[in-house]
Amino acid sequence: MTMKNWIQMNEAQRALVEENLSLVGQTIARHIRYNEDICGMGTDDLYQEGCWALCRAAMTYDQAGRGTPFSAYARPVIRNHLLDHCRRVLRQREHLPTVPLDVPVSEDIPPPEAWLRDMDGQEVWDAQILVDQLLEHGRRTCTAVARLGVEALALKAKGYTGADIARMYHTKPNHVGAWISRAAEKLRGDETFAALLDRGAKAKAAGF
Repeated sequence: MTMKNWIQMNEAQRALVEENLSLVGQTIARHIRYNEDICGMGTDDLYQEGCWALCRAAMTYDQAGRGTPFSAYARPVIRNHLLDHCRRVLRQREHLPTVPLDVPVSEDIPPPEAWLRDMDGQEVWDAQILVDQLLEHGRRTCTAVARLGVEALALKAKGYTGADIARMYHTKPNHVGAWISRAAEKLRGDETFAALLDRGAKAKAAGF
């Protein structure tokens, strides 16, 4: 679940989520099949989507679910969202864009995982939050090939190699490099992206 969803919920709704987290795993086990080779269909991705749906169920329960136990109300909400998510992932795989193989891989913007090297403790935590913010901004603003590049960067931040990502998307590693290059080109001129980077640099310099 996202921090934004968590902040928007009241105490009663948060309690519902905390008390019913097991519904996510149960629903996935009953209705969904994991596939770690497909981006978006892995264990972590599906669980995150299920938690998001659980939050939505808690936030709409008062209006739509009166007279029904929360678990009975939440199960179909989680199931339907996960099924929609799986259909969306499979549709996207069928329409992956192609890019010229001669697009150079950007070398001046390191992948996110490089920012976390030589850090520990609170510094790693703060840097990871910044990386998540940067990637989420990229997902919202980039489309087509650039969006694929942002997703590839997110996977690299989790430790996947270019070859791993290429296997997930059934493509070649140089395609993945081209996607990342396109995303870097798009984000390099983005003012919000630059502001996030600047804020992270200032916080590190100030010792926060």
